[in-house]
Amino acid sequence: MLLPVGRVARAHGIRGRILLVPYNDESQDLVSIASLWLKAPEGEPRRFEVGRAERVNLGYLVALLGVEDRDAAAALRGQEALVDRAELPVPGDDELYAADLIGMSAVDQSGTERGHVVAIESAGPQELLRVRHGEKESLVPLSLVVSIDEEARKIAIDAPEGLFDLEG
Repeated sequence: MLLPVGRVARAHGIRGRILLVPYNDESQDLVSIASLWLKAPEGEPRRFEVGRAERVNLGYLVALLGVEDRDAAAALRGQEALVDRAELPVPGDDELYAADLIGMSAVDQSGTERGHVVAIESAGPQELLRVRHGEKESLVPLSLVVSIDEEARKIAIDAPEGLFDLEG
């Protein structure tokens, strides 16, 4: 299973390295991965062997085998980076990968189901759950999540009035 971990921001230098901005700013795990998958919005993910990855201020500088110059690296700009889940550490107790939230049902304080999580998005420093109910969608700040029941695949949300009053 491939997990989204970041996005290619730009080429770096003349030797074909890319600057990868991670979705999780605190992550240090990408320095030890052997391969990285890159996916353009309209395409299928392509696998690249990682020659070297190092953590820097803005993210990771990554050298991909077969990407030898600045032009080749620049062509990867904007692509989403994915990693095989098997290459990442197992989440600790009370931890999970954000991708694991996709497909979970979202319920409000009264236990009423309000839809299912279909995506996770970033809005600056804030992570948002895209919750869909039929044709309607709502963006729910991750900070409103009260609890996550992995076994039941439910997310409880402290929803302010009007959050799920959607126009469709």
